Amino acid sequence: MERIGHWGRHRALAAVFVAAVSALLLSACAPSLSPLYRDYEAPASDSVAVEARVVAALQEAGWDTVATDLPHAIETEEKVLTNWGVYKLAASLEVTPMGSDHVRVFVHPYRKYFIGGKGKIQYLTRRVRARFIPELNDAFANQGLQLAGTPFERDDTVLR
Repeated sequence: MERIGHWGRHRALAAVFVAAVSALLLSACAPSLSPLYRDYEAPASDSVAVEARVVAALQEAGWDTVATDLPHAIETEEKVLTNWGVYKLAASLEVTPMGSDHVRVFVHPYRKYFIGGKGKIQYLTRRVRARFIPELNDAFANQGLQLAGTPFERDDTVLR
């Protein structure tokens, strides 16, 4: 049985330290992912229907609505959120009533490449959300629709 010398132990500890620091840095750089929808509570209002309040909120936030084949959904035109040169980040929204007391806003984000291709984005990073979610939340709040969040956010607050 061979004994590890003094310098061998230092090298082993240095390797473990480097691996731990690397893992910590890589996990800190991981994006904060979010699902592609948000829920908003829609308390009943005698004066204005939920659909009218949603359309007004979307227009206030800078999203133009378009006709859709879906009976109760409200859809928006695609909007360019940012231009990275190689591709543009664009999204459209679809708002669907979920029962009588809340609506769900589905986000459909895409990368539109300069060569003409288009690729669906499977999640929303913090940076992408910052491009439009705060304005959308404010516009919905102005119309009496309060952010209920995502199931992950609601579950997290219940667990705390």
